[in-house]
Amino acid sequence: MIGVIRSEFLRARSGANTLAVLLLGAFIPVIVLTSDDTLGRITSMDAATTTSLLLAPLAWSFVVAGFAGAFGVTREFYYGSMGRTIAQIGFRRAFIAKGAASIMSAIVLTTGIAAAWCGGAAIVLKVNGLAFAPSVEAIRTVLGAFPGAVFGAILGSAVGWIIGNYYAAAAIALAGPIAFEMGFLGSAPDVARFSPGLSLAALASPSDHPVLLDPWIGLVVALGWTVVLTAAGWVVGRRRFQ
Repeated sequence: MIGVIRSEFLRARSGANTLAVLLLGAFIPVIVLTSDDTLGRITSMDAATTTSLLLAPLAWSFVVAGFAGAFGVTREFYYGSMGRTIAQIGFRRAFIAKGAASIMSAIVLTTGIAAAWCGGAAIVLKVNGLAFAPSVEAIRTVLGAFPGAVFGAILGSAVGWIIGNYYAAAAIALAGPIAFEMGFLGSAPDVARFSPGLSLAALASPSDHPVLLDPWIGLVVALGWTVVLTAAGWVVGRRRFQ
């Protein structure tokens, strides 16, 4: 089993898809940061508050992890190799290995995204005459991005098994949290914050979205979504190859 997981992890880091995921990793926080007027207000706030706001988009690192998790599954459907993989190692091992590899990739990706984003935030602050001053709130956001990414990777892998189509799964993994759920948060926050993506974002307690769930409640909701979608992914995926 360890060998299968290692193989899936190495496959996740090979080819042109690695560059695409890295670019996506840099692009998602930019989208979140520029979705409001945060950049226009940084000169009117103290260094600690500004630092927290600039690091808040890291709470959405789970989107990249979810996309990578879905891609690890759907690319085999896309290239028609999933049947061969299942025949060689069995559905159970393939399901577990792809999920585990997606978690490993999520941790590596989030580490890189967090390091690069903190460096970029420090530069932006310096240009505007402020110091990089991470408060407890900012540190909590950075650290909270990691469990969010882990859950995101598992959910992405589950979506991949359920959908089985590369383009549809990618659209759900990317547009679901950023477009649909964020838009829904503006119109019905009491309902939207219980959605899969926003419950994951709540784990990092981003200062730019205080209406999200408390991190511990978000953890319970995220666990619920993960159990339900993983079970659905198992059932749907297994039926495809019976």
